[in-house]
Amino acid sequence: MGTPIRNLPLNALRSFDAAARHLSFAGAAGELGVTPAAVSVQVRRLEEWVGAPLFLRGHRSIALSATGERLAPRLTALFAEMERLISDVADLDAQLLQVSSMPSFAGKWVAPRLGRFLERHPGMQVRIAGGDQHSDFDRDGVDIGLRYGDGVYPDLHCEPIARATAFPVCSPALAVAWPDPAAIPEALLLQDESSLVAPGLPTWSTWFAACGIDRAVEGGARFGNSHMALSAAVAGQGFALGITPLVDEDLAARRLVRPFDMAVDSSFGFWFVCRPDRVREPKIAAFREWIMDEAR
Repeated sequence: MGTPIRNLPLNALRSFDAAARHLSFAGAAGELGVTPAAVSVQVRRLEEWVGAPLFLRGHRSIALSATGERLAPRLTALFAEMERLISDVADLDAQLLQVSSMPSFAGKWVAPRLGRFLERHPGMQVRIAGGDQHSDFDRDGVDIGLRYGDGVYPDLHCEPIARATAFPVCSPALAVAWPDPAAIPEALLLQDESSLVAPGLPTWSTWFAACGIDRAVEGGARFGNSHMALSAAVAGQGFALGITPLVDEDLAARRLVRPFDMAVDSSFGFWFVCRPDRVREPKIAAFREWIMDEAR
């Protein structure tokens, strides 16, 4: 006979789940709104209940034990399933849509257009979370992901939003001052370090090679993402390698211009992703229809 659910140590299970995901009692405490000592007490209570240690405790770190490794992923999945069940039954978040996006796509393309989605769906609340790391759809409460990548996202529904090509952009004044790309000083070539993460992403060196110019670019200011590089270009600090569709709004407003015709294709594109079992959920379907309309 199974253990009655009323006897399960639910608070201890929740504490262990959070601590296992963070591999930190302090991180779990921050998530749960309690103290690290309270998390530790609950974890020890569960260890006594299970009859085996769940963590290997170091001086300033913890790691899952063999028993903890067996329990943690299945417990996380069970909590996620319970949250979805309650959400479906109570319809608690039918009007709240949480979207994860890389910051540059969120700021440069989604945000300027989002008002049109809210006009279509005036009762909807949309939260855009910007981050370069992929969100966990079960753990992070994310409904939709907008990703820049190769389109290989196992176990997720995935559709292309837009292809990506790259070409230099700059302020109108710089375009007049430097009409010959071979003569542009290296200090004015703004670099996006995120383009170095995978082969096939556009870099200044690949763009110069496409132009028939033998030039390897090493210097210039470096930025952690394209959003910062484009902001510097708008401010007249140099030439950035702009990616469509991220530069569409700045080009239309003449904050940036395209001084040279040559463009290079990116091996990545922009993608709409979500859990396959939720693609027809009304709020997700509404956002999908809107963003594909905008892309067209």
